Amino acid sequence: MSAYKLETAPFDPRFPNQNVTRYCYQSYIDFHRCQKKRGEDFAPCNYFQKVYKTMCPNAWVEKWDDQRESGTFPGRI
Repeated sequence: MSAYKLETAPFDPRFPNQNVTRYCYQSYIDFHRCQKKRGEDFAPCNYFQKVYKTMCPNAWVEKWDDQRESGTFPGRI
């Protein structure tokens, strides 16, 4: 038996119609904003990370990470 507990992202009332793309993108931004404002060790930020890692395709996250590192990410973090 596995020790891992599989979960999906919880319901977010900001996205009632299950717009996965918007939910994914906003969670990615919220995670990085949270870390920027509160620091990398602030545990509540991990909620947003869990959501975007669950909802977003890996290719999107890799692209956004590259854009953030190069200073070309289009969102405000």
